[in-house]
Amino acid sequence: MGEEDDDAVFARLYPSLRRFAAVTGAADVDPDDLVQEAVARTLRSRTLAELDDPGAYLRRAIVNVASNRRRGLARWRLAVARLDRDDDARGPEYASDLTDLLRLPAEARALLYLVEVEDRTYADAAAVLGITEEAARARAARARKRLRMEIEGDDDE
Repeated sequence: MGEEDDDAVFARLYPSLRRFAAVTGAADVDPDDLVQEAVARTLRSRTLAELDDPGAYLRRAIVNVASNRRRGLARWRLAVARLDRDDDARGPEYASDLTDLLRLPAEARALLYLVEVEDRTYADAAAVLGITEEAARARAARARKRLRMEIEGDDDE
C-alpha cells in the first residue's frame, strides 16, 4: 500500500465502507454515523495507515458499532412498549423484504452483504468479521433460512 496517510486511506475506503454500513446498520441509522463512529474509535488507538488491512478492520468496527446500537435500541423499544400498551391505536403495519432483512442481527446482515452483494468468498468475509470460514458458512446458512422463514411467514398473513 505504500506510505498512504490517514486521509488517503479514508478517501479510498469511504464509498465501500458507507455501502457496508448502510446494509449492516438499522434502517433508522445514518450509514455515515456508523462509519464516522468506527473511524473515530479506531483513531483513538492508532492511525489508519498503521493497520495491515484498514478496510477489514473498519468493517469489523462498523459491525460492532451497529450491534451496540441495535442492543441499545432494543432496550429502548422494550421500555416504550411497556409504556404504550394500546396496540389498537396504531395503524396496520405492512411488511417488506427489507423489514425482514433488518430483523437479522447486524453481523448476519454484514455477512450476507459481503458474500452476496460484494461477491466475496466465505474465507474473506470470515476474516473481515473475525470468525472462521466454517462459522461464516454456518451463520450465512442460518441467516438465509431465517430470512426465508420470515418472508414466507409474511405471505401467510
